[in-house]
Amino acid sequence: MKIVVLSIPNWSHRLVERLGSAYSIADVDAKDQIALARELPDADILVSGSFSAALAPLCRSLRLLISPWAGTENIDRSALPAGVAVVSSGGTEEPIAEYAIAMLVALRRRLREADRALRSGEWAFGFWGGAFVDELFDSTLGLLGFGRIGREVVKRAHAFGMRCSALTLHPERAVDVSGCAVGPLAELDAVDSLVADVDALVICCELSDITRGMIDARRLALMKASAAIVNVARAPICVERDLYEALRQKRIAGAALDVWYEYPKAAGERMAPSAFPFHELDNVIMTPHYSGWTRAALARRLEGIVRTIESFAASA
Repeated sequence: MKIVVLSIPNWSHRLVERLGSAYSIADVDAKDQIALARELPDADILVSGSFSAALAPLCRSLRLLISPWAGTENIDRSALPAGVAVVSSGGTEEPIAEYAIAMLVALRRRLREADRALRSGEWAFGFWGGAFVDELFDSTLGLLGFGRIGREVVKRAHAFGMRCSALTLHPERAVDVSGCAVGPLAELDAVDSLVADVDALVICCELSDITRGMIDARRLALMKASAAIVNVARAPICVERDLYEALRQKRIAGAALDVWYEYPKAAGERMAPSAFPFHELDNVIMTPHYSGWTRAALARRLEGIVRTIESFAASA
């Protein structure tokens, strides 16, 4: 059985270590047309975060596509040859959920402002500063998305005493998590009700035609002035200008953003992640799309791919 790993450097040897010699495994750069033409036609399994119509004619034997990433919006399912299954390896839901809760604590306790103020000698909060901060206990959390990441967020939110509700594009697949009401993300009124009700909103749904631009100026205006947003999904779910203006004008209390509108073309390149100066806002925590980037998550992701391959091979 042949496996092609597409544009994920250094993964083929990791899979060889785990799978042994029973499989033929090849690394291919998606820009290398010669290698694509050589390796793809007899590949049974493709490990890739993307798939386009240009690849389809080459994939004559393909039966399984494994995405190693949480998001699958770069996989054109309509271009896949008939009968090809798409599976996400998982493995990053634990650190992403941990990140979401950490950001909610940081935003509610105003850790960024407190740290910056005290470094300059200002006791901005507490007994000496007079200003109060907020807590997660007994607050309401809403989630846009209720897949593996959403379920892990809810487990941790419950430990902090939060009340949770979620919306998902696939309510028929929703796994029951005690104490979390789940509704349909595709219903516009349900989204309006959720964002208006919650003290915090975690965005962890897939980017699709339905969710792109879902959090716009109108929905941001529905939110409480004390509400916070954590986005660990995809930036375009929030309208870039609308989110910036809502934060700049303090129409919502704050946001933690791990996903962005602009990305470097290569590792090490320095660039702003948005056309708008989010970095100037004191109510925003900015991180470089790293919420799932832990050593343990990499190991779990690889093990998830191995389990999927072995299960597929056993049933073939």
